[in-house]
Amino acid sequence: MNVNALVMKEINTNLVRKTLQTKREATKHQIAEATGLSTVTVGTILQTLIDKNMVFDAGLADSRGGRPAQLFRFNENYAHALILFTHEENGLDMLYVRVADLNGDCVYEYNTPLTDITLHTFEPYIDAALEKYSSIRVIGFGLPGIEIDGEIVLLDYPALVGTPFIKHYQDRYQLPVIVENDVNAAGLGYCRRHQMESKGAIVYLYFPQKYQPGGGICIDGQLYKGTSNYAGEVAGMPLGIDWGDPALYTSRERICEAIATLIRGISYLLNPHRVILYGKFLTDLHLADIQQRCDALLPAPSIPQLHLAADFTLDYQTGIIAETLELLAPQISLSL
Repeated sequence: MNVNALVMKEINTNLVRKTLQTKREATKHQIAEATGLSTVTVGTILQTLIDKNMVFDAGLADSRGGRPAQLFRFNENYAHALILFTHEENGLDMLYVRVADLNGDCVYEYNTPLTDITLHTFEPYIDAALEKYSSIRVIGFGLPGIEIDGEIVLLDYPALVGTPFIKHYQDRYQLPVIVENDVNAAGLGYCRRHQMESKGAIVYLYFPQKYQPGGGICIDGQLYKGTSNYAGEVAGMPLGIDWGDPALYTSRERICEAIATLIRGISYLLNPHRVILYGKFLTDLHLADIQQRCDALLPAPSIPQLHLAADFTLDYQTGIIAETLELLAPQISLSL
């Protein structure tokens, strides 16, 4: 078989796999209709995927007259992703451990507070997860900071700054490892959960109080992180706001003015369609106040829609799972 034929075979295999994963289960004919491939080609590919335990027979489809067709189901437990992410909760630094199947659904969850976060802090939790799920094929970390070329260069946990974080965990576990910023992951997760993958920019702003605020930027449904992953570090914008002042968050007038000023700067630069806000202290009254201030600060065509996020942890979890699973997805595809 020549190279072109091998490439086309791989493309068709990925197409069938992704189609069945999206549908969860389908007949050979349904997959052929969805992919444009012949039923013979689909049948051959399905057998290959069955042999690899990526697909299994799921019984017979409901008959509409005539012989019922064989159903095939994507095996979402063929492999798993291990996710570890941290963020502040009620003043505590919390670690969230998740094992997700290939559909992004969690099959294992564990939460615990962390008092001391160093390069080796996560190892016992990874060891325990690997012992329980030998099918883990990739590890994803969500951390409140910036990673460049595998090294942590900015983080809320000083002991990790300057460490070769990704190399350490890749070498120790011999698995692919990804690290993503917490707000980037939350922004992506919010867009995925609310199916906001249309054209334009969406900005997710997170106000944790214990640490500096951060932003995640999604453009056309994809994360935008900038040349060196610094995009979204909104606390560094020269707006004259002391985000580290605890009194700022106890005054509704002051915090609403600060957030509206921040949104104004972002709007003139990115002109986002929506700005999503999350902070434990934020209420609908804050949102209305911030919206009113934005209406006064910005010309009408550039005023973004403002929304409060209900669950930062779920947004964060959804985003980091999605990014980690991308490491397991075959990348070869046909571009027209």
